[in-house]
Amino acid sequence: MNPQLPDETTVPTPDADPAPPQKSALMLHYDDDGIGLKKRLLFEAATPAAALEIAAGEAAGRHARLFVEGTPLCSLVKAGEDNPFWIIAASAGRPTCAPNSTSSLPDDLS
Repeated sequence: MNPQLPDETTVPTPDADPAPPQKSALMLHYDDDGIGLKKRLLFEAATPAAALEIAAGEAAGRHARLFVEGTPLCSLVKAGEDNPFWIIAASAGRPTCAPNSTSSLPDDLS
């Protein structure tokens, strides 16, 4: 005879619905930078990576600061329109340039 497990150690069955992923409050903050007007985009997402999808709609060269639950996480900039890539810096810094064939990455991204 198998002993019964206490409720807190019961193994979920395959038919059980998994717990929904926890979503965090995120904010992309753009300054009035000559490329676009100052704005704040507030949204919820399971991971901060979702911010890249939202920021993809912005013009290349716009700098944004990303906050998670009100805490600064990083700064980012979309560095190209046709084949966009991202430059991401620690929360203390701001990406200062987009690398090209003659420039190197800023010190905080090396």
